[in-house]
Amino acid sequence: MTYLLRCNTDVTSLLSGTAIKAVVAYVSDYITKWSLSTHVIFDVIRTVLTRNTDLIGGSSGDQYKVRRLITQMVNLLSVRMELGAPMICMYLLDNPDHYTSHKFRPFHWQSFVTEVKKSWETEDESLNQRDHKIMLIQKNGRIFGISRVFDYVYRPMELENMTLYDWIRLCDRVKITKKSPNKSKKASCKFREVPQNSLPIPIAKKLLPENCFPFVLGHPLADSHMCKVLTEDKGVVPNFIGPGLPRRDKGDREYYCCTM
Repeated sequence: MTYLLRCNTDVTSLLSGTAIKAVVAYVSDYITKWSLSTHVIFDVIRTVLTRNTDLIGGSSGDQYKVRRLITQMVNLLSVRMELGAPMICMYLLDNPDHYTSHKFRPFHWQSFVTEVKKSWETEDESLNQRDHKIMLIQKNGRIFGISRVFDYVYRPMELENMTLYDWIRLCDRVKITKKSPNKSKKASCKFREVPQNSLPIPIAKKLLPENCFPFVLGHPLADSHMCKVLTEDKGVVPNFIGPGLPRRDKGDREYYCCTM
């Protein structure tokens, strides 16, 4: 049945608000379960081997023994993880464990607010301010930091007036490959040699595919990556991660205005 329907077959009728709340709580708890600890997995293996000493020392073929032991281990692990048979079948059939009408993208909004506040903070305040996390890379003899904040700060000139919310929804940082340049242009797209200890030089817009734009000078990946703008039907939904957004009627008014 799972193979034919390609979905979870555990169906129930929801006729009241209480039943709906109970199912929402159950599903939320179900999909946020932690994976098993290593010692629990080893305990399952030890339990199965202990129960089947006669099978291991018997005269049956090795293939039969292995299949029998692995089956028991998988069944016991599914019990410990509290997974139902439909969910296990979905994994075995390489089907997703959930379906959504939209795609979601993590959005650490506080990192962008921290970057904006740097324009008004004094040197002492900047030292006390907790900065956002970045990934360090070495390029052209220099150390650069990379983060989603830099992508928006050094966004293409064509997208200068795009809001941050739309940027998260519609824009992706994509690596420029040999197939990326627009073949309709006769100009060859060769990465220009960048002098030592200098900033990467952006690729010309005419050498990029449609709906792709180069980052401005200052982006650490301007010579190897581009900004791809998605269409509205392929846009994602930002998933705000971090503390609660500030409110207009409570808390620090200046922080609210800075965030909004």
